[in-house]
Amino acid sequence: YKLTEPLAESDDAQQFQLERLLSVPGGVFPWRRYPAAGGLERTAVGLDPGAFVCGAFVSLMKLSPRCLNLWRRVLERVPRAVLAFSPAQPSWRPAYLRWLQAHGIGSDRVVFIPCPSDEAGQLARYHALDVALDPLPCGNVNGTMEALAMGVPVVTLVGPRHGERLGNALLTRFGLTGTIAADAEDYLALIERLAGDPVWAAEVRGLVAQRLLDSPVWDANAHVQGLEAAYDQMLAGCGVTLGVP
Repeated sequence: YKLTEPLAESDDAQQFQLERLLSVPGGVFPWRRYPAAGGLERTAVGLDPGAFVCGAFVSLMKLSPRCLNLWRRVLERVPRAVLAFSPAQPSWRPAYLRWLQAHGIGSDRVVFIPCPSDEAGQLARYHALDVALDPLPCGNVNGTMEALAMGVPVVTLVGPRHGERLGNALLTRFGLTGTIAADAEDYLALIERLAGDPVWAAEVRGLVAQRLLDSPVWDANAHVQGLEAAYDQMLAGCGVTLGVP
């Protein structure tokens, strides 16, 4: 079996899986509420106060050519936009720059935010962002949840396979479907609107904050019950019934 949820799978996903897909009620990912994190002054990390900061705190492995080609178009559409990264080690920054430059993204459109070792410091990094960009074809999970927990909108592009549907699953669970893009043009348009329409951007941020207050995503007891129900289905499929002591 593969534990999953319908929002993260396409209608034809089963034919590409060796394992039988088994949905977990309420979502497959368990979450706890994140602690509050202090603010981060943009000028302290070298950010222009007028820049529109698009963040992706991911490893190089997630920066596929397809992803960077799309993000290059973001920079073309939004002249004041910059891409913000936060490698775990400062010595990795040159590798990021070489890979980005190989895909037409100059160092003048890239900023690096230090990556602290403590959780509060890592969460505080998100306060420097105007939007978190979900990479593709392997989308974020922790990165999406951390951004949302810090009140930052996340823009994701729904694709045909599991890795490209994780953002769709997480945002939909929170009721934040307004920043889920159906195609590349939609993805670009959403980011462009966040950059150019401050009223709408504030509404999106307000909705993120509202949804985080009482979302059932944080209900650990319900998640455990859903996981137990999935285990019962697995055992029943194998002809096993657990007795209740």
